Amino acid sequence: MRNPFRWVDGERLIVFGRGTVEDAVDALGGPGYTLLTTARAKDAAPGIVAAADRLVMVPGGHVDQLAADMLSSVSGDRVVALGGGRVIDVAKALVAANGGRAMAVPTTLSGAEMTRIHRHAAGVNESTPRVRCAVVVIDPALAASQPEPDLAASSLNALGHAIEAPCVINANPVATLAAHEAARLLRAGWAAREPDRDTLALGSLLAGYALDNTGLALHHVLAQTLVRFAGVGPAP
Repeated sequence: MRNPFRWVDGERLIVFGRGTVEDAVDALGGPGYTLLTTARAKDAAPGIVAAADRLVMVPGGHVDQLAADMLSSVSGDRVVALGGGRVIDVAKALVAANGGRAMAVPTTLSGAEMTRIHRHAAGVNESTPRVRCAVVVIDPALAASQPEPDLAASSLNALGHAIEAPCVINANPVATLAAHEAARLLRAGWAAREPDRDTLALGSLLAGYALDNTGLALHHVLAQTLVRFAGVGPAP
């Protein structure tokens, strides 16, 4: 089990560790937020659901269209995403368009909670500044909770972030160090018979941090194109 920590990184708070989901409502600023989630995520964190003023279920689909469909009906000074990358990116897109603060409690290793990389809602001008989550609560028991085949795909997606970050023109020594450690952790998390979910969650966090500093490279551009036009799942 990894040691828990609280990390104030510029304008955002990152809370990591086993059991942090139990105290997530306090980290999110208390009850009264708008919550975006899915059926699987909702059932995994009932305390976060109970503290929401409004619950919005996010269906399958593309982030830009999902966010556009919600633009006129979903807002708030705190928009919390409890779910994977699709849910978190929709929350970021809504906040970019409507204002407020995006917050995230991830249930996969997508890394979306750590970056300002997201599609805008359809119709929103591309020059609109993108946002990253102001509060991130990563409980490995939740963030790495997927069944093993899905967790493996999610881990490889995170590894892609770590491998790309040192290779782009925006690479820098800090992001590269984080990326190297992320790759080591993501490999170590699968070294035993059972996946070490705490190690994988920390590796994903660092990989997302590196990606946020550097931006996407060709691997993810191609992968996201397959997702968008060929119907492939994001992690696979």
